[in-house]
Amino acid sequence: MVVANLIEFLRMFLSYILTFAVIAVVSGIGGFIGVKVWKPKAKAEKAKNE
Repeated sequence: MVVANLIEFLRMFLSYILTFAVIAVVSGIGGFIGVKVWKPKAKAEKAKNE
């Protein structure tokens, strides 16, 4: 019974870790794309105002 509980704990733990990893990767990609899109727009507006 102890082994079954350990296996169930590891399964749940790895599931949560995988979910967290997916959220972190998607957030990182979104942030990277956001910075890449935002920076050129800021430079273009700065050049237009000068």
